Amino acid sequence: MSTLATAAYALAAAATLLVMLFVVIVKPNGVSEGLIGGLGAIMLIAIGATSSAAALDRIEGMLPTVLFLGCCLILAGLCQREGLFGYLGSRIGALAHGSTKLLFVLIFVVAAVVTAALSLDTTVLLLTPVIIEVSLRARVDYRPNTYAACHLANTASLLLPVSNLTNLLAMNTVHLDVLGFARMMALPWLAAVIVEFAVLRTFFHSVLSNDLTGNAARSRTTQENNSIQQNGAAQPSAPTLAIVVVSLTLVGFLASGSMGLDPFLLAAAGCIPLIVVRTVRLRSNADSNRHSGLRQELTRVAKDANISFLVFVLSLAVVVSALSDNGIAQLLDPLFATTPSFAHLLLIAALSAIAANIFNNLPAAMLLIPLAAAHGTLFTLAVLIGVDIGPNLTYAGSLANILWRRILRGRGQRTELFTFSVVGLISVPLCIVGAVAALWFAR
Repeated sequence: MSTLATAAYALAAAATLLVMLFVVIVKPNGVSEGLIGGLGAIMLIAIGATSSAAALDRIEGMLPTVLFLGCCLILAGLCQREGLFGYLGSRIGALAHGSTKLLFVLIFVVAAVVTAALSLDTTVLLLTPVIIEVSLRARVDYRPNTYAACHLANTASLLLPVSNLTNLLAMNTVHLDVLGFARMMALPWLAAVIVEFAVLRTFFHSVLSNDLTGNAARSRTTQENNSIQQNGAAQPSAPTLAIVVVSLTLVGFLASGSMGLDPFLLAAAGCIPLIVVRTVRLRSNADSNRHSGLRQELTRVAKDANISFLVFVLSLAVVVSALSDNGIAQLLDPLFATTPSFAHLLLIAALSAIAANIFNNLPAAMLLIPLAAAHGTLFTLAVLIGVDIGPNLTYAGSLANILWRRILRGRGQRTELFTFSVVGLISVPLCIVGAVAALWFAR
């Protein structure tokens, strides 16, 4: 193949990627990201930018990852309808006792745990609205709490494969099981989360130290508690089934390697008891025929799975295949062709963070992780640190950032590009250095 043809194919793949990212970020009315992604992938195969065999091989390799993502999205949606996130919000508000600082700490811890256990999408889509509501009810500045949710959706997603789609790609590429992955990433995760807390706590120091805000919240909390007691209303009860199912599913994830099971099978198994219980509940309340409860719940499950987005992810694999087959892989491969050192791992993580903010973290991970995996697990995990933490630098760094901004605006809350960028410029380099240092120490 001539150099000119290779360059043309690479340009076509890059243009297709930009169009796909525009659609998934801007979400034009009536335009499906899955349809656009599928058409883009078919076009690249048709013009010869990648072969059908190479495309199918990429899709086959991505399929278990995408199935796992879909099952986790379904599980998160079921937990939301069971009241898990509303319950967490009510407990956070009650435990804060009107303290602005304590409210921030509790929200930070819950966001970190939810991201690690149920994925960054859960934190952004389901927990962030709860955090906004808790902040407004407590009459405190929502910014520290919502920034904690956004930053931790990225930074705290280092711990488990379920935490981030990029982690699933890495785990499958370097052939780690869930427990092995967690062992390798536990210290980097902890270091990054601690640094993130220090940065956000320092940046929003004046807001979090506002005693007047805390006093107002404390007064409102007292009034609400008195009202609840007078009216005989009860606090939301703990969603026991959701808590038990999530706990057992996480244990299953950690043991999946020793059991020889694909993680997506365990994620699917975790969804079944919640679907069954909710279907029985809906059928008992339904006024129509006996199948209405099941039909209603399955409709919600299909919406939770976000099939269009899953097709979009599979289409990205084909686009990245076209980029890789037409010179990008050869251009980047020398970055990894050396013995790993702390300085080199730090460079890889930094370059991966930059790539995440230029191309978005998911395409960057698809492109860089296979190259890194060919040269060792440490390089792969360094890439992961970059593509997971790096997106906190810009809105476009990850889809989670875009969704977070959209949710805030949808609830009438402002987002400031300057503030977001300044916080990111401080936190991203420090978190990456801390995480890479911890990875080097734990290797």
